[in-house]
Amino acid sequence: MGDCLKYSIQCSKCRSEIELREWVWKHTECNGTLNIEFKGLENIRFSNILRKEYNDIRRYMELLPVKQEYVPKIPVGGTPLAKRHLGANVYFKMDYLNPSGSFKDRGAYITLAKVKELGCQEIIEDSSGNAGIAFSLLARTAGIKANIYIPKKAPEGKKRFLKLLGANVVEVEGSREDVNKEALKAERKGKGVYVGHWWNPFFIEGLKTIAYELWEQLGEKIDYIFTPVGSGGLFLGIFKGFLELKNMGAIPTIPKLVAVQAQGYCSLCEKLGLSYETKERSKLADGIMILKPPRLSEIINAIRETEGFCVVVSDKEIVLALKELINMGFIVEPTSATAYAAFKKSFSEKLVGESSNVVIVLTGSGLKVLDKLNSVIFRSNL
Repeated sequence: MGDCLKYSIQCSKCRSEIELREWVWKHTECNGTLNIEFKGLENIRFSNILRKEYNDIRRYMELLPVKQEYVPKIPVGGTPLAKRHLGANVYFKMDYLNPSGSFKDRGAYITLAKVKELGCQEIIEDSSGNAGIAFSLLARTAGIKANIYIPKKAPEGKKRFLKLLGANVVEVEGSREDVNKEALKAERKGKGVYVGHWWNPFFIEGLKTIAYELWEQLGEKIDYIFTPVGSGGLFLGIFKGFLELKNMGAIPTIPKLVAVQAQGYCSLCEKLGLSYETKERSKLADGIMILKPPRLSEIINAIRETEGFCVVVSDKEIVLALKELINMGFIVEPTSATAYAAFKKSFSEKLVGESSNVVIVLTGSGLKVLDKLNSVIFRSNL
């Protein structure tokens, strides 16, 4: 077997095909986002191209746009499912059990393999915490310097984690968008290649492996998948993975994808026609506090194509969900709890039926934000 199937890099805006001679994260001519398209999927059988000697992301190397010789020397992916009957049949995808404690290890893993293949020695990433930690850990194992731009108001536990991993941490006053602007300034000054997960198409390639794993774990019996949505990479990665499975004939239809947003950061849900009376913004869901995701139109298309929907949750709903998750044995951060809160809300409103098979992706570990968890759990009057 070769390293991977043939693929092209295409601009989502003008549909141009991009030739990859050096690191690229957007189409500079029209400012469009980039996507990787594999060719000839209809001619292969998914189960036949699995590298069955692996139980992690390397299992899917034939469908990943990198060479195995460049991937970081640490297993990523292969996370377990935990089933609970909570009205519907609920399967928690425990992706917070990845090496750095979040699903973002998958995207960082593939990105760094491509960066190393192209000969880059230094990266720039902007993050609220988890992506920066993922890149810092995997860059350290790959011998690449990581410059991580984060909001000054990011959780202290995540800041300490970044410094432990040897990253060059740059704290920025202001919003998540302000952090992004500072990271792009650093790239223009030649301080490294920008690998930001809002835009980076290779990051999405790593995230799509969640869909592959879910197919191996559950087969066709998935009705709904709930995921937190900030920049939308996780949502689009899962959509892309299931779309590829469908193109390979492994599944007849894609599960309904449910996008979960936090109150005050719900541009996607508002675009889909939902409106909210309150102007209060979430203070808990730091991982998805993004006002203008660059792939918004792509997320809307994925929701419509899968007949999914969007749900907005408040901090009160997040706290209640977080407590229940901890009671069930899942030590996750508040952003992870948004997906479970959205499921509870959808089930109570009868958007999800009792016979449904539901996957909830648990995205980040609570062990990185213990101060915040203690504050939420013990000081809350809820």
